[in-house]
Amino acid sequence: MHTMNKDLIKKCFPYFIAVIVFLLIAITYASPILEGKVLQAGDKISAIGMGQEVMQYTEHTGEKSFWTGSMFSGMPNYQINTWIGSKVFLSNCSDALKLWLPGAIGMIFLYLIGFFILLRAFKVNPWVCIIGAIAIAFSSYFFIIIEAGHNNKVYALAYLAAIIGGFKFIFDKRYVLGVIVTMIYTAIGLLTHPQMSYYVFMLIGLFLIAELVICIKEKRILDFLIASALFVGAVAIGLGTNYSSIKANKEYIAETMRGGHSELVKESDATNKTKGLDLDYATNWSYGIPESMTLLIPNCMGGASNYAVNDNSKVYSALIQNGVPRKSADEFCQNVPTYWGEQPFTSGPVYVGAILLFLFVLGLFVVKGPYKWALLVATIFSIMLAWGKNFMPLTEFFFNYFPFYDKFRAVSSILIIAEITIPLLGILAVQEMLKGDIDKQKARKYLLISTAITGGICLIYALLGGTIFNFQGSNDEQIFTNLPEWLSSAIVSERVHMLRIDALRSLILILLTAAAIWLFLADKLKRNILIPILGVLVLVDLWPVDKRFLNNDNFVTEKKYNSYFKKQPYEEALLQDTDPNFRVLNLTTNTFNESRTSYYFKSIGGYSAAKLRRYQDLIDEHISKMNMNVLNMLNTKYVITQNPQTGEIVPQRNPEAFGNAWFIDSLVVVKTPNEECASLNDLDLRHVASVDQSFSQFVKKENLNTDSTDAIQLTSYAPNCLTYDYNAANDRTVVFSEIYYPHGWKAYIDDKPAEHFRADYTLRALNVPAGKHSIKFEFKPDSVYKGEKISYTFIALLGAISAGMIAFNIVSNRKKKTGVAK
Repeated sequence: MHTMNKDLIKKCFPYFIAVIVFLLIAITYASPILEGKVLQAGDKISAIGMGQEVMQYTEHTGEKSFWTGSMFSGMPNYQINTWIGSKVFLSNCSDALKLWLPGAIGMIFLYLIGFFILLRAFKVNPWVCIIGAIAIAFSSYFFIIIEAGHNNKVYALAYLAAIIGGFKFIFDKRYVLGVIVTMIYTAIGLLTHPQMSYYVFMLIGLFLIAELVICIKEKRILDFLIASALFVGAVAIGLGTNYSSIKANKEYIAETMRGGHSELVKESDATNKTKGLDLDYATNWSYGIPESMTLLIPNCMGGASNYAVNDNSKVYSALIQNGVPRKSADEFCQNVPTYWGEQPFTSGPVYVGAILLFLFVLGLFVVKGPYKWALLVATIFSIMLAWGKNFMPLTEFFFNYFPFYDKFRAVSSILIIAEITIPLLGILAVQEMLKGDIDKQKARKYLLISTAITGGICLIYALLGGTIFNFQGSNDEQIFTNLPEWLSSAIVSERVHMLRIDALRSLILILLTAAAIWLFLADKLKRNILIPILGVLVLVDLWPVDKRFLNNDNFVTEKKYNSYFKKQPYEEALLQDTDPNFRVLNLTTNTFNESRTSYYFKSIGGYSAAKLRRYQDLIDEHISKMNMNVLNMLNTKYVITQNPQTGEIVPQRNPEAFGNAWFIDSLVVVKTPNEECASLNDLDLRHVASVDQSFSQFVKKENLNTDSTDAIQLTSYAPNCLTYDYNAANDRTVVFSEIYYPHGWKAYIDDKPAEHFRADYTLRALNVPAGKHSIKFEFKPDSVYKGEKISYTFIALLGAISAGMIAFNIVSNRKKKTGVAK
């Protein structure tokens, strides 16, 4: 018994150390959090503005709302606030997995644990797994998205890594561990960021082919079928726990930009139209082909669009030499436009590490089997698909023939696959070296070749980079227009310097790593010394690069963090309006890509990558052109502008806004979406509304018999429930300044169900009887309320299966040990 306990402790010891190391690394990296500081992340701040209305509603009433009226004149908030009960439960499970660690500390810890699970699934030595987890987790993009506040993407990548691990466990016949890991991590992570999940399952598809090849060679087709069924079943159960969320989002996505192209027929449709996003929109963030070299040399393309350089830089020197005060020079050097790639802007490069790329190349020689080829193919396709508009034949092929691929924008995001596959194959190469089965003479040969390839590229860039490229970016014409020639030249010189320094840096790291492995192969360095040396080198490689883009300067005090939403004088004035149920159009900011306005007001604009498709049409065809007819029907009571002379922000009252609801005199039936949208230019929308022919049954044949005494007013407002009182001498039709959404909004007249319809391309309309009556609109989507029962059923099923499998495994192991003892 004592021996058995000793063996158990010895077996668990590396895992205990791994958790401690990961905790120390996460805490050290994001140490300002321990001082009470907060990460000032752009998207996180935006999320606060997006969700403020619903948050306040919940705080005041204790109820949940699945609709917000604060952005884009109203939209579902499934992707803004996690109010669905089953999602809240799973979110609490997620918090437990990260040990309730706060902010960036918890995110980094989750990364490390997820990638550790992935590597253990590939049977990598636990001590090497610690290095490997750090190597994958510290890929620059994974930290850049923390800085940007893309929290869902962060969590998704950590959980998806574990799902890949679950897949490998299952196919290696470690069924209990594999099924449980797959179910749990699918439940809490697969839907966190669908785009990341899609890319990772493309990778799993390649791994499935690798497993099929292995099983065919070994004549284990039955094992392949069993493992495939178990993995699919585990994923299905995990997804089942999210049924209500899946159902609600499926309805929602079908109505958004991501669910399909606009119904409007446009001249660009022949080359741009897909079943999902427009190609030009989806490929706007495409990695440049030469930019792919950032995988090896981080600042190959100048780092970030706004990059901080020090007082030893060429830019600082040029500023001082040209008489710029030191304080002004320091300020300018905090945001230098050093990036010269093709993306509109970037927060930093995708850098997997010079050491890891070197080990990846080595892995192509020393790692054997189908998985090597799967990792190579995945890496190549990840890089080429990230090129997007720079390699349209492949991009268009995937957009046209791969299901759901056309639903995602920012195609450069697929580089997350290369950020997993490159380090994974590199760590597998280290594992092969440490096993000692490889012929050492061949190993040294492969080591030299790998060093020559990766180190040689770095050397060429270090020596000749300044002459190979012109260091002119696609955005330079706009950037340099307002800068003197001497400063523009200094920025270009800085770009050259950054490339050469980082190329030299990568070369040195490759040579040091190659030297350590060479000494190991020559029996001059022991295995237990090589492993920590590699760990230190990996940290030396990746940690400083990550600190360029996520460092202590990104953390601020809570007071400063909250100051972003400090009320401005014009906001104080607007909040004094006695009728708060109006909308504003804020022209002093990036109207359709910001959410601060939504923190205090109901905004015509907002911030969302999944706007309702019809509302995007309204923006493109009318709002962006300041069509006051349309702004009036959206009840735009104030247009916020800026005085060009004084810079003062001034809200201008729009006296023509129609209000919350109004009676119309007639309805006009149109035949096509183009006619319906165009009618908003021509009709007197205060008295006439256009209706698509699909709603023609709601058009009354008799006259609407207008009466000047008819009146309607909004009597109560909540994001998910609006009530009106009206008095009409005759049967009338009412148009509401609320967005029509076909899934979940229910109308009632005197508490009796009534059927509403769409008018004026985007609004709700309702036929009402004569007399004094009340109207209520309530948002209660069946997909959520009925779907919750199914979600909780699957949660219970997941728990029961996990408990049953663990119990069965324990009993089986005891029987085996008892049999051995006998």
